[in-house]
Amino acid sequence: MCRMCALISDESVLLADILLRPRMSLVHQSYAARERRALPQGVSPSMAYQQPCLNADGFGVGWYAQQAPLPCVFTSLKPAWNDPNLRNLSEEVRSPLIFAHIRAAGPFSSVNEAACHPFKAGRFLFAHNGLVGNFAHIRRPLLASLNEYAFGITLEHACIDSVVAFGIFLTELGVTSDEDAMDERTADSLCTALSRTVLRLTQAAAEHGPEESLLNLMVTDGQRIVACRYGTAPATDSGDPQAFRMKKGADIKCCTAILSSEPLTPIREEWLPIAPNSIVLCGRTGGHSQAIDTLMFPLKCGPVVGLSALTGVESAPRAAKASVAESQEVTSNEIEPPPVHQDVWMSITAASESGDVNCLVTLSENVFAAGSMDGSLRFFHAEQGQALAVRRHSQASGPVLALLFLPRTGDMLHSPASGKMSPRGDESPDSIASPAESTPRSQTGHLQPIGRARTDELPSRLSERLSKPLFLPKADLRSPCGMDLLLSTSTNELRIWDVSALLQDLSDDEVSVPCLLCFHFAPNQGHLLSIAGNLENVLLGFQSSNVFCLHLMNGWARLLQAKTRTRTTRHYTFNVELSKRSSAMSAAAAKFSHHTLLEPLQTCANGHMGFVHCIACEPVSGVIASGGGDGRIIFWSQRQAVCVFNHGGPVLAVAACADSRAFFSGDAYGRIRVWDAASVQHGSKAVLCSGGVGCAAILTLALLQKTGVCEGPPLVIAGDAAGILRVWDSEHCSLLREVSTEMTCCAAATALGMRTASQNHFSLRVVSGCSSGGVKLAYLDLVSSAKILLSPSRRICGMFCQSQDCGHEDVVEFQRLVSLLGEFVALQTVSSDSRNDGEMRKASSWLATKFEELLGATVRISPGGVVARCGWDSNKPLVIMYSHYDVVAAGKCWNTDPWKMVAKDGYFYGRGVSDNKGPMLAQIFAVRRLLQGEADFCLSGFDTETFQENHCPVNVLFIVDAAEESGDPTQTIRMVQDARNDGWLRGDTIGLIINNSQWIDDERPCLCYGMRGVVDFEVAVQGGERDLHSGVNGGLVPEPIFDLVALLGSLVDASGVPTVAGLCDGVPQVEDKDMQNLTAASQQMSVGKISKRLGLQSDSAGPAWLHSLQNPGLEALKRTWLQPCLSITEVGRGPRHQHGRHIANRASCVVSVRTPGQKSADVVSCMKLHLKHEFAKRRTCNKLEINTLAVSEAWQTHPTSKVFCAARAAVAEAWKMEESDVLAVREGGTIAILPLLEAELGCDAVQMAFSQASDAVHLPNERMSRAVLARAVDAIAGTLTRLAAG
Repeated sequence: MCRMCALISDESVLLADILLRPRMSLVHQSYAARERRALPQGVSPSMAYQQPCLNADGFGVGWYAQQAPLPCVFTSLKPAWNDPNLRNLSEEVRSPLIFAHIRAAGPFSSVNEAACHPFKAGRFLFAHNGLVGNFAHIRRPLLASLNEYAFGITLEHACIDSVVAFGIFLTELGVTSDEDAMDERTADSLCTALSRTVLRLTQAAAEHGPEESLLNLMVTDGQRIVACRYGTAPATDSGDPQAFRMKKGADIKCCTAILSSEPLTPIREEWLPIAPNSIVLCGRTGGHSQAIDTLMFPLKCGPVVGLSALTGVESAPRAAKASVAESQEVTSNEIEPPPVHQDVWMSITAASESGDVNCLVTLSENVFAAGSMDGSLRFFHAEQGQALAVRRHSQASGPVLALLFLPRTGDMLHSPASGKMSPRGDESPDSIASPAESTPRSQTGHLQPIGRARTDELPSRLSERLSKPLFLPKADLRSPCGMDLLLSTSTNELRIWDVSALLQDLSDDEVSVPCLLCFHFAPNQGHLLSIAGNLENVLLGFQSSNVFCLHLMNGWARLLQAKTRTRTTRHYTFNVELSKRSSAMSAAAAKFSHHTLLEPLQTCANGHMGFVHCIACEPVSGVIASGGGDGRIIFWSQRQAVCVFNHGGPVLAVAACADSRAFFSGDAYGRIRVWDAASVQHGSKAVLCSGGVGCAAILTLALLQKTGVCEGPPLVIAGDAAGILRVWDSEHCSLLREVSTEMTCCAAATALGMRTASQNHFSLRVVSGCSSGGVKLAYLDLVSSAKILLSPSRRICGMFCQSQDCGHEDVVEFQRLVSLLGEFVALQTVSSDSRNDGEMRKASSWLATKFEELLGATVRISPGGVVARCGWDSNKPLVIMYSHYDVVAAGKCWNTDPWKMVAKDGYFYGRGVSDNKGPMLAQIFAVRRLLQGEADFCLSGFDTETFQENHCPVNVLFIVDAAEESGDPTQTIRMVQDARNDGWLRGDTIGLIINNSQWIDDERPCLCYGMRGVVDFEVAVQGGERDLHSGVNGGLVPEPIFDLVALLGSLVDASGVPTVAGLCDGVPQVEDKDMQNLTAASQQMSVGKISKRLGLQSDSAGPAWLHSLQNPGLEALKRTWLQPCLSITEVGRGPRHQHGRHIANRASCVVSVRTPGQKSADVVSCMKLHLKHEFAKRRTCNKLEINTLAVSEAWQTHPTSKVFCAARAAVAEAWKMEESDVLAVREGGTIAILPLLEAELGCDAVQMAFSQASDAVHLPNERMSRAVLARAVDAIAGTLTRLAAG
């Protein structure tokens, strides 16, 4: 196989530093490869594969100049070790992204320069290491599946297996031209296209036998690198030649990432193997930071979600919130003015140069520590505003990645960060105050404006404090309980320090202070990225995706008594495999060994597949949460994984609050979730920050809990990659402050304390650190009573009827629904047109964001649509809501822009407002109402006064279809099946609610319990080989269009009744309930209303039955509900000629047969028999063609079911009418997915119609009533409440 290497960095790197100078450089690998497999399984021998160390069939290197979107590529057929041009070029060219490949031609591959990697298309470069199994058999069908642009690329490069893979990638990515190839794509789309490429190649190869495929692929667009390791044969060990390697330093805070087929250095432990069947993404983090984020996650064949924080490309609309409200306005006195804050900031610098700040930890009310990339531990005193001391972490100067402070217990108290007082017992809490504490206050109680304080203006009392030790020493080291311990992590090691020893001599920064213990781990575990816990259980998270528990208390005395190499520091090296075996042995049976102190946490099938960036433990419940770069958050109890959730993006920070017994987790999307520690299996209970594409990544989360140094509410503090610091009330989940630190990013944060300034007015001391090495101390002014979320004092209905407390909805909440509907309509989600694929993807991302923002739901995006679940409580039943966000094409004859929603005369106009975007948003807002526990809404999120536990009485699963209008339910059913397999449908499913139907008029609400099926036929008559001139050849041959017209005329009689023999056989008999519903529905259907509905010019026009029958409404409903009908929905006659009168050689049409309950196979049979019989009677020389285009079965549910009765009662309450006045109807239309979905879910369904008869669904000027939309929220919420009540 070939060898390849890629580098991405925040600065330009010389090509020679990758290709030539390393001891195991890529050029060295061209003649001395060490890990290349000699012969893949099932492949015939060839000359190239008989020399596994040799890669001499050409080479190539690609690079991007600074700020240039197009790459440069140099390829040659010479051996890489003997090409002077490569050496000269490598010594001169610098680039932040290098993409190199050396080739060993495999079977069925030509050796020429056109076949040398990397391949280029626009801004993309592509390389492959391996081979495609059975390529000789599948090359032609694979080439036939490519689009024209991708097919041209493959022809340019000799159609070898690697370039065919590139062509499939371009096709899956939707690249159809050079212009498309220049467009920047999201990380999501690149990962999805690469995973789909692997799927197509392996599926095609599997059809021709078990020959092995090795698909190590790399692609780049100049901004990020996406690579996959995939083999159809199982990997044996970490030394498998299939494996990619990545530099061990690849981490969220690193500036360079290297991917290579083999290590570039002789020390293998410096490199991490990429897991089999995985994708690796290397790119720049969102925000202002230039750090390279390396993420590894399982290779899946569906879309990859949660990676777009690494790109600046928007995938969802953020603007165009056009106002669609009418003239009524909310008075200004209903909104409180925002509070005026006065903060004090100061920068703290160390005595010496320092590296990027990775982590911060609070040691006492005034002292905190920072760990940096240069391997330094820096200690600061908050009041003095400068560094106390700088200590080296180790002689190797490895980066300090994480810190954990374990304060002494017993005679001394905890630090504020851990829940108790500082170890300074001689210090009263009131002795520490903000520098602005003495500033005069205004009459309103806020601080008077002052300038930013200088450091020399702050109180300096450090000299007084130095007469006493900051931390009391402990003479007896046999017990750690009486010591202040600081735990720090670095490259493969954990160090434990005595804090009093670290701060004993503050006169010299060069003082070497040894640590008490140093634990070393196997190099293949990678960096120790995260640490949490207490003395009994220290939790460790590694780059290798492993999580361990170190039982420090159990072996403290034995560890310190052991003989060591030095007098001060005791070093221990853990063997992970030995630790696994030792942990299973009883303490009595085994001699003491430090290996027994390290216990691996038992993972599950869905464990971490990426770096474990963060870990936290909630002390009350003992539940542990770990977050990884794979986007998973795993909760552990009793050392075992109990549940796994997809966070929606790489999880970079997690914190546990003992006061609220909750976890807070932040990801690379800027999203912050809240989890109840007592019920984590139910999913996240709220979303503090919904984030989104382009939002800065959450890099740190810190807590300040109720203690002597926290006189206000408990707080959660978040810092992101854009340098923004946010403070929330952790009990009520309300945002208190959002401030800019004016740093490149806020990589770390910690709180020192909070004091009361006045009633509901507090001063928070918080420290933040950035990637440039800066540390800032801030005194933030907090007003806990400020209503950041608006809650109006008056509630008026959607019709703006001026009546207060009418019970319909809150005006602000309704206006938000309307605003979101306007955004939704602006997305042109026409699923039948492939040109709108980009809009469809934007709509799915937009929906996922709104589900999280409005409901705190867990969301999954798939090719079939969007699935979201709100609530995972096993004690509550599950209700499923189906809707779709695709629409039919707008067409012409609109009075307004169909993609810009307009409010007029009490209606909203726009494509999709009624079918089905408006009703779908009504579903979301109905659940949102129940989540808030009462009808008074706030503008965004949960109000501080109304937020409580989940008030929704049921769990809700939303199934949002992306292709309902195109009539293909395959992907939707697969999406539901995948959700079931992954546990999304667990629970007692008690009903399916659909809101995709119409009323029979404009006045009476309806519930639909039955719909007809449909069978579509294409009927075509084929004549000669070409069209003919009507003047020259007219009358000489039977014309196809006459034959077709004759056939169509035989299908129905003059009144529209079908004349096809056997078509009405098998129609279900009319039951008494149907007749009762028919009679009730037809009572107000006059001739005039029916004529208006049919678009007749006058009441005297129309069919004979409309005027001859005493009850025409009853007949109309019978024909549309209970009888089959035939319609010609499309007619074609071949190409239209601009000049002349031509006879078409082909005529065709589409015939749709609506079936109220017959078997579709019988309908197909009788239709074909009738058409063939009638065509034979004409004795024509033309040919008849009949094709079945689509088949959808009829759907019928029980109008007495629990879900139907609950919906009927809720609709009656919402419209303030009797239940008997809510019509139970059937409908003549068809929804193909309904019978399949009901069968798949195994529950009863109800169609709650919210479209009036005149809403012009699928037609120009589609609309939806404002009043109906408002009451739809009430009706759906009432249905859910009644279902829960039983």
